[in-house]
Amino acid sequence: MPASETIVESDHGGLPPIETGRPFGGGDGDSNEDRGGRRSVGVAGVVIGMLASTMTFVALASTLVLAHALNHNWVSLPIPRILWPNTALLLMSSVAVEMARHALNNGRRDRFNALWWAGTLLGTGFLAGQTVAWLQLRAAGVYMTTNPSHTLFYVLTITHAAHAVGALIALLWVGIAAARYQLGPRKRTGVLVTSIFWHFLDVMWLCLMALFLIWG
Repeated sequence: MPASETIVESDHGGLPPIETGRPFGGGDGDSNEDRGGRRSVGVAGVVIGMLASTMTFVALASTLVLAHALNHNWVSLPIPRILWPNTALLLMSSVAVEMARHALNNGRRDRFNALWWAGTLLGTGFLAGQTVAWLQLRAAGVYMTTNPSHTLFYVLTITHAAHAVGALIALLWVGIAAARYQLGPRKRTGVLVTSIFWHFLDVMWLCLMALFLIWG
């Protein structure tokens, strides 16, 4: 054997060492630069989505304010009491999702799974509570066409719920991917994007609650 040739043996029978330290699996071989670029694109996409959603809510909220000022037949809508525990559920869901994201960054897989699913279940509870609120209003004879205030309440809450359903689907997708050890670097951008949009829905809901209290 020529002196210039050497044999490097490993502890794995001559095979390259197995890469470890990926508790979520799903390594895709991307460079850090590729991952950073993908994350930037993902964040930019969710920001654009939030801006579009904000414009929608601002337009509807402006309609609520103007209708309250111009309509002499305005009848204030009593806030269903269940909206208060619903608000608490949504806030707790957001906290759980954010804690899960930090756990992921620290490599704590089990804690991430538990907190992410807790946030998902709390978010599901929020949507269930919204459905109960609509049913309670209908049982009390408060329909969408009863009064302009009622119409705008239904439109605003249903619009928010539709956004929440889409975000909840994303939460479920991330949770299932993590449970199946398929949340590799390529898919972890979804954790950041989903959590950002979920927090955005929290802020929008708090703004809607303020509107209902002042102009409902």
